[in-house]
Amino acid sequence: MLRRLHAWPGILLAALLLVLAGSGALLSTQPLAERVTAGAEPSRTVAQLAEQVSHSVPGVERLERHASGLLIAYGEQGALRVSARDGAVLGSYEPPAIYRLARDLHRSLLLGETGHALAGGGALGMLLLGLSGLALLARRQGGWRKLAAPVRGGRASRWHNQVGRALLPVALLLGLSGAYLSAEHFEWFASDLEQQAAFPEQVTQGTPLPAGELAALQQVPLRQLRELEFPLAGDTQATYTLRTANGDGYVDPVSGQWLGYTPHTPAQRLYEFIYGLHSGELLGAASPLLGVAALGVPLLGVTGVLLFLRRRRQQPTFASQADPESAEYVLLVGSETQGTWAFASALQTALATTGARVHSAALKDGPRPFPAARALLVLTATYGDGDAPQSAAGFLERLDRLHLPASARFAVLGFGDRRFPRFCQYAVDVDAALAGRGLQRLLPRRDIEASQPEEFAAWTGELGAALGLPLVAGDVGLPRPESRFRLVERQLHAAPGDVPLAVLRFAPLGQVPHYQAGDLLAIYPPGAATPRQYSIASDSRDGLLDICVRLRAGGLCSTYLHGLQLGDTLDATLQPHRDFQPQPGDAPLILIGAGSGIGPLAGFTRHNRPQRPLYLYWGGRVAQAGVPFQRDLDQARADGRLSDLRTVYSAGPQPGYVQDRLRADAGELRPLIAAGAQVLVCGGRDMAQGVRRAFDELLGPLALSVEQLRAGGRYREDLF
Repeated sequence: MLRRLHAWPGILLAALLLVLAGSGALLSTQPLAERVTAGAEPSRTVAQLAEQVSHSVPGVERLERHASGLLIAYGEQGALRVSARDGAVLGSYEPPAIYRLARDLHRSLLLGETGHALAGGGALGMLLLGLSGLALLARRQGGWRKLAAPVRGGRASRWHNQVGRALLPVALLLGLSGAYLSAEHFEWFASDLEQQAAFPEQVTQGTPLPAGELAALQQVPLRQLRELEFPLAGDTQATYTLRTANGDGYVDPVSGQWLGYTPHTPAQRLYEFIYGLHSGELLGAASPLLGVAALGVPLLGVTGVLLFLRRRRQQPTFASQADPESAEYVLLVGSETQGTWAFASALQTALATTGARVHSAALKDGPRPFPAARALLVLTATYGDGDAPQSAAGFLERLDRLHLPASARFAVLGFGDRRFPRFCQYAVDVDAALAGRGLQRLLPRRDIEASQPEEFAAWTGELGAALGLPLVAGDVGLPRPESRFRLVERQLHAAPGDVPLAVLRFAPLGQVPHYQAGDLLAIYPPGAATPRQYSIASDSRDGLLDICVRLRAGGLCSTYLHGLQLGDTLDATLQPHRDFQPQPGDAPLILIGAGSGIGPLAGFTRHNRPQRPLYLYWGGRVAQAGVPFQRDLDQARADGRLSDLRTVYSAGPQPGYVQDRLRADAGELRPLIAAGAQVLVCGGRDMAQGVRRAFDELLGPLALSVEQLRAGGRYREDLF
């Protein structure tokens, strides 16, 4: 419901908000443009300026001061700009046509009262989008406390959420103030704007004093002036009409005293304040910043529409979807890249074939009542090092809203990748949380590799036996390759006593999603039903995609990749891997890898800043095979992006492993850790285990451990 409340108004109002944001951004530059024209405003009184203007402007009738400080005098020669220093005429005044058009467009869309109503509706829509977007982001991030945490997802998703989070104060300010001004225009509440001081019944007769000698005008600083109307020459009942920032009244031209003064009411002051905020006049020279921020609204509209269309394309279709109130079986899905939805769809089809009423939904939408449920079935992946996947964000935090009949039981099936130390950890957490709520298990939790459909088929059979239903899992429609690449360079590293390792460089063909070093490339070799993932060693900015592949005996995918020839094409899918990335900032980086694990580490080095210390440790078997990405690493060391490359080989005159070199360098590494260094490890599990032991030893004198660094995001692993 919340997502629909956010999506549909955004789509329906996208064009309207584009017009309002564009015209508003242009109008926000007017106060600054006028301030440049007006120049610095001296400390003067209204009396001093009025005296000078009465001499420099023939037949002056009115003096107007804009919030920017621009002074306009109206007399026999029309509208004239005058100097705040001496009242001298600076030239004629004609509001730029572009600003007049932008103002009419912004306020009423050039459609009169109907346009005023549409503009007000646009302001309300902006307010609604801001509030609902904030709630959706909190849910996506896993709770309000994580609202400021890094946003993950594809390029459009990250842009939409990061820009939306940054512009939220602007959206709320413009939406709320715009709705208020629209309501005031239609007189939906009393703002007292028409309230004026009563015109005096009697005016002192005699010779008028010069404007500079009028006591009432001498009491008003120039900066408070809004408008001054001069009395008509020869009219003995005429007065000065003075409007200021604090109130309005009349001034006797003979005695120089107030004949009546009405201070602004709270409603009038509120209107002036809100109008100043909305127009940017209160921001002074910084007003264009509000306009620039407003231009982010069209960006949000474009990325929002892209996300909506993508979500509609990716939305899984389920057989016989039952409503939550009548569903016998509730199937909740936690997925990061849509892969788990394919298994969920196969399970729902199997259940629906037996005549069961099934309701499927994302885990994050699951905390709600299911009054008719007999069983709760959870299929969830794990993101990174044990975190919730995207479609499960906030589920555990809102678990108290999940209500099932007392007889309902549950089963959890976890999907994961054994390269990660905390394999299926989020499924473990969900299973424990449901049991902690007092629910009874239908089956013990099962964790499987996402690339093994046969394990899923076996679990489905066990589930059917527990439910008393003849469940048979059909084919799982796993995601297929979405991108194509052409091999343009191949570097082979091989030597006697070593297993060949190849660096493969591909050129993207057609439109390819954004990727960065550390992300994953899922490759489907011929004859394989499931993909093999390889860490990417380059960035979209490089224009090419690099991977590092070790040839494995009997390895279907590695054999296929090593057999590729220049010009051959490759079908694959790009998958984000946001948890295996260097943290932002200038804290040192310690990169550790072995074999093909150097791939993403070389990519991190390539895009490191020279002022950030970076130490790369790499282990190979024999030195004669060479170091992968040697040319790039030499260049990085020459220009300061790489502080040092430290290699070690397990065969040769001085055999050793990277963990041995880490122990030898413990005295140098401890200060780096104390300075906030982050450690990134990529390679095999045995190597990673040895590295963890070495780090626990060198961290001892600092009263730290690998687990403590891991908890703070300062120790990350990408293992295979």
